[in-house]
Parts: sequence; structure tokens; C-alpha cells
Amino acid sequence: MSSDIVRLTLGDWQWNAAIVGFINILGEENINAEADTVEFSAEALDGFEDKYFAYFINTYEKTLSWFRIVSFKDRLRTYEESNFEGFDLKALQTLNTYLKDVKRYIKSNSYKAAYKLIDLNLDMLALEKELTSIKKPKNLQEFEVKRSKVIAEVKKNLDILHQIIEYCDSPSGKRYIAAKNVIYTIINKAWNGVSFLNPQTKEKDCYADYKKYFVNTATEYLQRDKSKYTSNCFICDAPMQNMNNDLSFLNATGFDVARKSSHVWNFQNDIAICPLCKLIYSCLPAGITYIFDKGIYVNANIDLKNAVRINYKIKSEILRLQEGNLRSIYHALVIALHEQENESARYELADVQVVRYENDSYRFNILSRGMLRIITESKKALNGMIQANFAENGMTVQIYDEVIGRIFNNQNLFTLIHRMLYCRLSNVSKCYFHDGHVRNVLEINQKILMNLGGIEMENDLVKSARTAGYYLRKGYISKGAENKMPGICYRLLNALKTSNADMFMNVVLNCYLYVGDQVPKVITNALGQDKGFSTMGYAFVSGLINGKGENKNTEKKG
Repeated sequence: MSSDIVRLTLGDWQWNAAIVGFINILGEENINAEADTVEFSAEALDGFEDKYFAYFINTYEKTLSWFRIVSFKDRLRTYEESNFEGFDLKALQTLNTYLKDVKRYIKSNSYKAAYKLIDLNLDMLALEKELTSIKKPKNLQEFEVKRSKVIAEVKKNLDILHQIIEYCDSPSGKRYIAAKNVIYTIINKAWNGVSFLNPQTKEKDCYADYKKYFVNTATEYLQRDKSKYTSNCFICDAPMQNMNNDLSFLNATGFDVARKSSHVWNFQNDIAICPLCKLIYSCLPAGITYIFDKGIYVNANIDLKNAVRINYKIKSEILRLQEGNLRSIYHALVIALHEQENESARYELADVQVVRYENDSYRFNILSRGMLRIITESKKALNGMIQANFAENGMTVQIYDEVIGRIFNNQNLFTLIHRMLYCRLSNVSKCYFHDGHVRNVLEINQKILMNLGGIEMENDLVKSARTAGYYLRKGYISKGAENKMPGICYRLLNALKTSNADMFMNVVLNCYLYVGDQVPKVITNALGQDKGFSTMGYAFVSGLINGKGENKNTEKKG
């Protein structure tokens, strides 16, 4: 192998994500990937700092504050070309919101730092002071009376906005302002404290700082004679001159070896990496897909091309949704799983690691074959509950997030079902889901118990139990005793929550004595089955509750 060819091999999840990020930045046309290794020429690192920032800017462009400023240009032009004919109260409110955002953005510290690098003679801070929000009329009548005055103020602001947009949309404006955006919204989620993220850095140009700190040190290292080096890289085992490069710059991973020497054996740190590996690790945020404060990476570590492909699909779906919550993260992963062409391709992802970034920390799950089977078989049911949610203790609970999260964690859904049914009983106005969602969650829970827990149940248990509950409810309605149903349901839910089969059966027997019917076999057959009894019980209660104060507003964005 030629000396200017560099070979990297997959390892742990963080190193793998960094390699995937490196490939995303460099471009698949500039590397050669086979199985779990990747090769590239040292010459490919020429101009790497420009490719580095270009990747983040192009990938996350529509999530940047820079884009929110420049994307308003077409709307402003539409207002002017139509001579403000369609400009109404709603348009005024939208413009005022935009003005407020622009003022906040362009006077922020990151923007101020970028202005010093942009080769345009324009005082953005002075323009910010000239921007003024327009007083909103109280109603449409007042707006029509003051329309000419309002439009005059709008035009004055538009003249200033055009200058700001032109400044930000210039080549150098985008180069540095958008770069500052991705530094503080994407890159700093993976690493911090060095290069342009070092508060004490003397280099103001983030491109030059990255090149000097990461790229130049890596290229110089590749060209050196390493025959006399005595240390070895912790990642690639290549010879190193010293142990100065540690992992302390990686978030939630390394530590300051100088200040916290007690973290290592005998107070002597033996974990250090070579400059090339440090450059690769700087690409970690390009391997993980982020949306606001959350991120995800699928560690498909058998085949590098497959790892790049599956994470690209997830990234495309997340950035398309742009919701910034767990729903977009989980939904994108599920869609990527469903897009596998056939069963054999789908199960290539079996037993791989899913890494989630939440609350400034990493969380891990193993994507087992059982999980994949449940997710695949429940595709329609899962898609139907994407918008379903309910309010609990002042918080919005997304049912889709809860279900997928528990599948990933190998947990059943009984507590979620209990909360959903309790909410339907106590405050139906806060429930933005319907009876079909409850049924779907019950059926998915049954699949979890059967596939992951190895518990045997009748396939139609949920349907039969719900039907039994429904007809018992009809019996109470026929006797004019529908008002007794909430109290009965509360007692049944309490019995199920405490796994008290005797209490549950006492309530059920009294109910059937009251209506004069025989207890259905679906109830008696479930006795002594533990999880099977809980499944039957919650399905039975859902049938009893069905129809109580049906909430028409069954969908609500969280």
C-alpha cells in the first residue's frame, strides 16, 4: 500500500460515527470503503476545512437562523411587487415577528464575531437599531383607517431589511454567519473546548482555526518519520511522539487529565490519540444526525457502506420533518427500517446499536430482531398514532414516542395504557387520541409480550376482551345506570395497577350479577396468567370506557 494512502477500521460506536461523518464531509467519491474499512489519500485533506463547514451549512441550512433571515426575501419582494395589496393584519403580525427575530439574531455575539470577517462595508448593529416593530391596530377596522401610515412604516423597515438580507446572503456573509450558526447549534453538541470552540483562541477565523488545529497537525503527522516514537495511539495503535492529545474535547466522553488525574490507574493517563484520529473525531457531529437538542446514530458496524446508507436515510427524514422532538427522531428511524427492500436486508440491522443524544448525554439501545419484527408488523398502527397525545401534569405526552421508546427498551406498555385510560376517565378534554389508538397500543403491547417476553396468548385476546367490556356497558345503559360506569372503571384500573386479580374479579362478578349476564370465558380463561390477565383487563376496561364523552379534537400537535 502506498505511504500516502490512509486506512481506517471501524471500532466502537463513537469512532464509527466519526468515520461516517468524515465520509459525509469528504464525499464517497473520494474514499474507498470495503466491509469495515475505509481508505483515502492524504491529498484528500487539502481544503478539508472548507468541506467541513460546507457540509454542516448545506445539511442543516433550513434550520439555521441565517436561513430564517435570508429566506424572507421572496416574501418581501412579493409585498412590494403587489404594492402591498394583500398586506393585512396577519401579514403585519408575521412581519413584526420576523423583525423581532432579525433584531435578536444580528446583535447576538456570534453574529458580531462574524461581522469582523466579512469583507463588506456595512454597519449591521446600526441597522439593527433602525429596525422598529410596527404598532399593530386593535382590529380590522382600525387597520383599514391607519393602513397608509402602517404601509409607510413597513416600507421604511423593508429598505433596512433588504440591506441586512443582502449582507447575510453575500458569499462571505453566508460563509461566516452560517458557519457560526452550525458551530453553536450542531458542532458543539459533539465536542467543545478546543480550536474555534476554545473561548481563549486567538484566531478569529473559524476556518483558519480548524485548519491549523486539526487539519495541519494531521497532515504534518502523516508526513513525519515515526520510527523513533515510543507511544501508541489508543484508537489506531499508530506510533506517537507524546501523550498530549487526549479525548477531553469530546462531550460526555473524555476528561481533563491534568486536573482529574485520579480518573486513571495510578494517576498516569495512558489514553491518548494521534493527530489523525483527532481530526476524524472532529467529524463526529457530521456522523450523528441532530435536530435542535436531540440526535441519533445507528451503529451498523459490520459494513461501512450500510452504516452510511442507513444514517443518510434517517438524516433525510429527520430534516424533512424538522419537528425538533423525539417524534421526528423515532419516526425517521422507523421509516428507515421500513424502507429496507426485503426481509433479509431489513434484518441486516438486527442486533445493532442505536445511539440517541438527549439532554446533553448519550443513551443506548440494541435493535434486536424481535424489536424489528414488532415495528415492521405494527407499521400502520404506529403511523396512525404520530399525532396522538394527551396532557398529564401540565406536560404533553406523545403516545408515539412512548410506544417506540418502550419497544427499544424492551418494556411493556401497561403503564402507558393505564395513563391513557385514566385520562379518558378523568379529563377527556385533554385527550387527543381516540379509541382506535388505545386498541392499537393494546395490540402492540400484546406483540411485545409474545415476541420479546415469550408469553403465550390468544391472538384475538384484545378484541374479545374489548367486545366483552363493550357489551357489559350496553347492559348498564339498558338499565339506565350508565352513570355508574366511571366508578366501576376506576376500581378496575386500581385493581390492574396493583395486579390484584381478586379485586378485579369481585368488581366484574358484581357487574355481571347486576345486568344478569354470564361472565365471558375471555375473562375466566385469563385468570392465573399474570401478563395475559393484565392484557385482558386493560382491554376489557377500554371497552367499558368506549363512547364516554368522545373528544372530537383527537389530534393536536405537541
